[in-house]
Amino acid sequence: RSIAKAASHPLGVGDALYRYTTQPSIVETVPFGAFRRDTFLRLGNFDESLLTNEDYEFNARLRLQGGKIWLDPKIRSVYFSRPNLAALAHQYWRYGYWKWRMLRRYPATLRWRQALPPLFTANLIILGLLSPWFRLARIGLGIEIGLYLFVLLISSFQVAVQQKDIGLWFGIPLAVATMHIFWGAGFLWSLVTSIVK
Repeated sequence: RSIAKAASHPLGVGDALYRYTTQPSIVETVPFGAFRRDTFLRLGNFDESLLTNEDYEFNARLRLQGGKIWLDPKIRSVYFSRPNLAALAHQYWRYGYWKWRMLRRYPATLRWRQALPPLFTANLIILGLLSPWFRLARIGLGIEIGLYLFVLLISSFQVAVQQKDIGLWFGIPLAVATMHIFWGAGFLWSLVTSIVK
């Protein structure tokens, strides 16, 4: 339940409107999109060399060719979220890893919601490595983690009250942190390994 709520909350997914909006609009991407056959004939199919983000890459090509992607929240689909944090971590590692591979081709498609997890994760790693030797790094790490947990707990408390489910107060922060950290770590690993190769 917490993973499902985290995956449809702005704190977990940023401005990915398809996750939570109630208003129809033009967007940058949609999952499970429906396109006319002639669109695929004109643009080419999904790039199967991308094991994740192939739909986002197709949508980027479509937008670069002047196309528009329309999101209508009246169109409903059932999505089964991952059953536990380990599966969620694996999913978001893959998302982050393949997002970097896609962004190498289309760097202008980078959005703030995609930049924050790698920056946050990199900062945790750097401050964590420096903390044993530098007091300022320990203070910075403590402040960063403290503020992050505070925001997670406040946001999840609101959802827990609305849903009348106290378990969400603790479950959503775990799910959101898993999403952010593993997405960021996968992105960073992809970036580092692509430089080294």
